[in-house]
Amino acid sequence: MDERSSTPAGEPPAPAVAGTSTAKPQQPHREESNVKETIESILVAFILAFIFRAFVVEAFVIPTGSMAPTLLGAHLRWNCADCGYAFESNYSSAQSDAEGNPIIPGRSGRAHQVNCPNCGFRVRRQEAQNVPVHYGDRILVLKYLYLFEDPARWDVVVFKSPHDVPMYAQNYIKRLVGKPNESIVILDGDIYVAPGGASDINDFHIQNKPPHVQQALWRVIYNNDYHPRGLSRADGTWQQPWSVRDGSGWTLDDDDNDRLGVADRVFTFDNATSGGTIHFDREANPSNYPFSDWLAYNVEGPWEPQVVGDLKLRLDYTRSAGDGPLRLRLSKGADTFIAELTPSTVRLLRRGDDSVETEIASAPFTWGSGPVRVEFQNVDYRVSLTLDGDEVLHTTPQQYQPDVAALLDAFNNRDTPPLPAVEISAERQTSHIEHLGLWRDIYYTNRGTRVTSQNRRTNDPLWASPPSFPDNVIHLGPKEYFVLGDNSQMSLDARSWAEDINLADLHVQSGRVPDRFMLGKAFFVYWPAGYKPIRYERIPAITPNVGDMRFIR
Repeated sequence: MDERSSTPAGEPPAPAVAGTSTAKPQQPHREESNVKETIESILVAFILAFIFRAFVVEAFVIPTGSMAPTLLGAHLRWNCADCGYAFESNYSSAQSDAEGNPIIPGRSGRAHQVNCPNCGFRVRRQEAQNVPVHYGDRILVLKYLYLFEDPARWDVVVFKSPHDVPMYAQNYIKRLVGKPNESIVILDGDIYVAPGGASDINDFHIQNKPPHVQQALWRVIYNNDYHPRGLSRADGTWQQPWSVRDGSGWTLDDDDNDRLGVADRVFTFDNATSGGTIHFDREANPSNYPFSDWLAYNVEGPWEPQVVGDLKLRLDYTRSAGDGPLRLRLSKGADTFIAELTPSTVRLLRRGDDSVETEIASAPFTWGSGPVRVEFQNVDYRVSLTLDGDEVLHTTPQQYQPDVAALLDAFNNRDTPPLPAVEISAERQTSHIEHLGLWRDIYYTNRGTRVTSQNRRTNDPLWASPPSFPDNVIHLGPKEYFVLGDNSQMSLDARSWAEDINLADLHVQSGRVPDRFMLGKAFFVYWPAGYKPIRYERIPAITPNVGDMRFIR
C-alpha cells in the first residue's frame, strides 16, 4: 500500500517534530514504479490495438470514385452558386504511391467542367480550376465477420482484387450483388438472379434492395428546397421544372411567400369545385439530364445516357379544407401508377395502355392537422406509398413484375424505353405541398468490354451482360461472389475483369471473387475525407468532417 494514503480517513496527519526529517525515502522508488507501469500500460494498449486491427476492425482509405457518391475517393467539393446544393466531383490523379493510392496535390491545378446535379448550373471556369483536392473517405471494416456469417446481398465488402494479377495484393471495395451457386444478368440497370447454371431468361428474377440500402442509392433529380436564385446561364435562365399542365387552382410562385423567404418552395392549391395538374417538365433544364443515369460526380470520360424509370417522389402535404383527392402519378414503360389520397382513404391504382385504372390496394388513413410526409416510389418493380415513415400500400410480385424476355429483346434491339412522367393532381380542396423532391435509383450499366490488368480492352462483353445471351451470364461456384461499384459508369468491377485466378491451389474464372479473398464488411465512415479548419493552402485537411460520419449502407 502507498504510505501516502495510510492515514485513516477523518484524522489529520501527524505534525512534524522539530529536528526530525520528514522526507519519504520510498518516493523515488515509487516514481520509478509509476514510470514503469505507464510504459507497460502503453505497450499493452499497443498490443491490444494491433490484435484488434489484425482480427477485428481495420481502417481503410477509399482511393477512387468507383463507389461514389456512397463512398468518396479523391474528390473536389462544390456548393452550387445558384441553388446552394452541396455536391462532389471526381479527381483523377496521374500519380500513385507504392501501394497504388493516388498522390493528391493541395490543389487541382486544372479546370473541371462541373454541373450541379440539382439545378444543372455550370460552375464558372474561373471558379472550377485550382480548387482544393480532398482525400478519400476513411472507413472501418469488420474483418473476418464472414467466418461467422455468410455475406449478404447488397453488403459493401472489402476484398483482395482478382484483377491485381499476379500479386492479388490490392484491396478493392464494392457492393456484393451475387452469391454462391447463382447466375446473374444485368437488365435495364437492375440485377436479375437465377439458380446456378440457368440458361432460360425466364428463370431470372429481379432483386429488390432492402430499404436501408435503397436509401443510400437514391440520386437527386431535383429537390425544390434548393430553389435557384436565377443566375444567368450559357443555355438561358433556369426554369422551374414543375409547371401547370391543365386545370386551375395551382399557385407555384406565391408573392405572399416572398416576404417569408420561401417563394417557389411551397406550392398551393385552392379550388373548391374542380381540379388541376402540375407535372415535372424534363425539358425545362436539360443540362442535368433528368431521368437518365447521368452523375455529376463523373466529370471526365465518354458517357452513353440510359433512361432510368425507377423514381421516388417525396413531399409534405397539408390539407386545409375540401374532400377532393390528391393524386400522385409515376410512369415507367407502359405502366402508370397512381397514389390517391382522400380525407379518409389512401389507394394505389394502376393504369395501362387502355387508360383504364385498376385498384391494387387501399387502406383507411386518419389525417391530422399538420403536414404529412408522403413518399411514393417505383423501384425494382415494386411500387409503394409511405406516409410519415410507415409504408401503408405496396404492390406484390403477382401484381407487378418485369417481363424479362421483353427486356432482353429491347436490349438486343437497342430500343430506348419511353421517358417516365411525374404528375401531381388536386381536386376540390385547399392545400399546399412543400419539401418537394424527385430522385432516381442507381443504374448498373451493361454495355462495354472486359479489361486486362494492364488496362487493355478485350473483345469480350462485360460479365453479366445480355449480349449473345446466355454466353455472358455470370455463373458462380459454391464459394464465389459477384461485386459491382455504385458508380457503375467508372467502376472497374467484376463485370470487366478479364483474367482468371491461377494459383497452386486455387483456380477461379474471371469476374468472380473467391471467398478466401474476402476481407470483411465495410460498416462505418470514421474520417469523411478531411476538413480544413483554416482556408490556407499549406494547412492540410487535418480534421474529419464530423457531420458526414455515417454507417455504410
